[in-house]
Amino acid sequence: MQHSALTLASLCTLPLLNCASAVANESHITACNFTIPSSHYLVDGLAMNIQPGDTVCLAAGERGPLKLKNIYGSAEHPIVIRNADGVVTTKPYEYSIAVEQSTWLRLTSISPNPSQPYGIRLGGTLSIGQLSEQIEVDNIEIYRARFAGMLIKTDPNCDPATWAENFTMTGINIHHNYVHHTKEGEGMYVGYTGKSRKLECDGVATTVYPHKLENIRIHNNKLEQTAADGIQLNSVKGNAHIYSNKIYRTGVSPFAPVWQNTGIQVGGDDVQVRDNLIYRSGGNGMMLDGDNLQVINNKIIYAGENGIFARNPAQQNAQISGGLPHSYKNNLIIQPKTYGLKLYATNTASAHLISDNTIENDGSLDAANRPMTFSFLNDQVERVLLNNHHYIENTDN
Repeated sequence: MQHSALTLASLCTLPLLNCASAVANESHITACNFTIPSSHYLVDGLAMNIQPGDTVCLAAGERGPLKLKNIYGSAEHPIVIRNADGVVTTKPYEYSIAVEQSTWLRLTSISPNPSQPYGIRLGGTLSIGQLSEQIEVDNIEIYRARFAGMLIKTDPNCDPATWAENFTMTGINIHHNYVHHTKEGEGMYVGYTGKSRKLECDGVATTVYPHKLENIRIHNNKLEQTAADGIQLNSVKGNAHIYSNKIYRTGVSPFAPVWQNTGIQVGGDDVQVRDNLIYRSGGNGMMLDGDNLQVINNKIIYAGENGIFARNPAQQNAQISGGLPHSYKNNLIIQPKTYGLKLYATNTASAHLISDNTIENDGSLDAANRPMTFSFLNDQVERVLLNNHHYIENTDN
């Protein structure tokens, strides 16, 4: 086939990949019940008597970091935090906004003019923790961060309220944000990455386990030039969706040795990853670890390793079997450094489905003289392959 160069600009012309930034729907703007001056560094919902349905506005201009705590909306009447009129910009700092002990809160911004699509621009990490949940973040720009652009988790500590058996983070909805130029971490770091944590609590050696996450939506975000992974979602209990994100150049300064440099990394079960564009990831386009994963209609261009690498708990523990299989359908994988799909998910309840995928590469063969399209750990990776397509780049044209 004749090879034609693919550029991010040309891909963005596709209807699915419209790169225009969304802005908050101004028809639903409510008046400010509170306006926070740029000199203030704390919004305490209890101390200020902020009520469900209230709107808290941030005065325009440059400001330092801000802590939002004890803000409790409701499902019917969430509390909104937004810019008042002009652009709010936080100075470069370790963190920009920290959300703590809050629920049913929406952090958003209103575009002041067409040339400035984001009304809140953050110069440090946006964190959501301290047992916060039911949080929506949209239409925010994070223009730099020393570590991750967003850090969304409550680390387990000696307080039993933070332990897995006592808390599940639910209802996180992250969409239409622009995160770029993180210095040392991920674009979005969502969920604790370790299986457990060893602490000394009141003089007693204690092993604590991190909370799970469920009912998670990460969609329609744009991430560029992230030091580590673009989107990292871990400790998923179920019902998580990552879709319609545009991710460009991840792993530009990864952790040493070189790792956590993927476009999208997932750890957990019952996750759907669909309709994402990943362009020039430093490592794998996707790195997935879990059961019942659905990977549908993604475009992965020039991955630094495999287009997709996936496994499951059974592959890491021989005592585990019977997990639900994966599904890989209608994905386009162009010029991965190694395989299009490397699948190590073993001993599932039924076969993985791999269908209608398209892989283009240079025609290289692996050590076993096989095309570098699909690679499977062994026969314990039960799979069904249907109607997949392999194209070899013609460098003569």
